[in-house]
Amino acid sequence: MEEGDDLLLQLEQILENDEQLDEIGFIHPTQFATLDTNSDSHSLQFNTHFFWNKDHKLAISFEVLSPLYRAAVQKHSCARRNYKPIVRSCSKEGSEEFLASEIDLLRHSKALVVLSPNFPTAWNSRKLILSNHHDLTLFLNELQLSTLILSYSPKSECAWSHRRWIIKLIAERFQNLEAIIRNESELVKKICEKFKMNYRAWNHWCWLVSYMTTQQVLDELSKLRKWAELHVADNSCFHFRRRLLVRVLQNSSTGKAKDASFNEESHTCSFLEGELEWNELLIRRYVGREALWMHRRFLSHCWINKFANDSKLNMFLDREMQLVKTCLVSSPDEFNDILVQAYLAAAYFLWLSKAAPQIRYEIHGRSREAGDVTSLLVKISPEKTLFWQSMGI
Repeated sequence: MEEGDDLLLQLEQILENDEQLDEIGFIHPTQFATLDTNSDSHSLQFNTHFFWNKDHKLAISFEVLSPLYRAAVQKHSCARRNYKPIVRSCSKEGSEEFLASEIDLLRHSKALVVLSPNFPTAWNSRKLILSNHHDLTLFLNELQLSTLILSYSPKSECAWSHRRWIIKLIAERFQNLEAIIRNESELVKKICEKFKMNYRAWNHWCWLVSYMTTQQVLDELSKLRKWAELHVADNSCFHFRRRLLVRVLQNSSTGKAKDASFNEESHTCSFLEGELEWNELLIRRYVGREALWMHRRFLSHCWINKFANDSKLNMFLDREMQLVKTCLVSSPDEFNDILVQAYLAAAYFLWLSKAAPQIRYEIHGRSREAGDVTSLLVKISPEKTLFWQSMGI
């Protein structure tokens, strides 16, 4: 047996034996000397110079990654090539030959995605088999495998995509997703805290919103507020918050809320008011943060669309003009935060004037309160002079 095949067999035995494996690390050969040699896997025979397994943690030496990968690709390719004709030829899916080919392909594809998380063919091999099963335990084990891979490759698009495919499969065949969605939210939050600027994790969280119950959406909004206050520059966080808010507003307009005493207009008004007040507090506290102003545009857009022909609109515009006026201070400071705040406030005012035709005349009537916004923008950002002049009111 070649060295690569022998190493692959050892790796596959470790993965199969330790079902609760929750962390994998790829380390330099010299680091193995610092690890505790008392392994949990006493029944397994593997080379301790290349593998270490204890407390559901697995370490793999950099030295063997290349032969491991080549052997995994070869074995997976062979197993996949053998699987398809067996599937076509077997009249009964429960036959020994069929089951053996499934186990073989699942084992080799698992080792391959562990070694190379962005290997679409290996993930597709697993989908090919799982799509023919109705075993919830099998699907939950697949989520656990994805969690394991995301622990060291948190931006693996294939792992996130496969995770969504599994959740969708569970939703179609077992319906009840509340506990799974709760666990997913905890997983994504943990990954986002540990690995910053992870668009794929936030995108996955946004995708989960469509499967959340109304109460879960409200709970996420409540819990996310503190997180957002600590990460005011993270636009992905506010984008997810906007997705949750859209879901709440959709539930309100379609009457899907479960509370029998639910009043759509008053609920929407108080909900948006609370969000606007919180956003204003953050804008005043954390000067010059673009993510906060972008979130305010979304909230303003929702308010204008909902209460365009209502007396509440004037109250809203008065509040916005007061905020803009207090932020239009262009005095320089050490880090230019105040200058950036003035720029963002002026840009927000211009956006507000173009946001909805029905309030344009109202904005024109209040434009003197804000002063010469266009001149201020030209002063702060002269390279965009023509653009600002074309947008001026």
